[in-house]
Amino acid sequence: MLNPMRRMYHTKPLFTVAAWIAAGLASMLASCGPTVRPDFNSAEPAARNAAIVQAARGNDQSRIPDLIRMLRSDDPATRLLASEALESMTGQTMGYDPEGPEVERLAAIDRWREWDRIRASQPSLR
Repeated sequence: MLNPMRRMYHTKPLFTVAAWIAAGLASMLASCGPTVRPDFNSAEPAARNAAIVQAARGNDQSRIPDLIRMLRSDDPATRLLASEALESMTGQTMGYDPEGPEVERLAAIDRWREWDRIRASQPSLR
């Protein structure tokens, strides 16, 4: 049986400088003007990015499916934040490159979904 917790692909250090910069910008933008409420389902990128940062900071494993969904975003900052959050929470990358070609990103997202399916089916891994 596959062990989804095993490192399947080369990983980078936790939360790269770029992700922290993007998170900082999201926080700064949130303080300018109306309050941004973290929401993975919002039409506003700032709200989705705030939800990603909140999940990562709290190591909220229940948000992993939402983070995987955010990897499909049209917004490069959202993809980067989601990718870095998943890596920091799981130690995995599944070969996902937020700046890579769409076909490669979609293949990596499929690997993330399979990893999460296996993880969800094994209570000891949640």
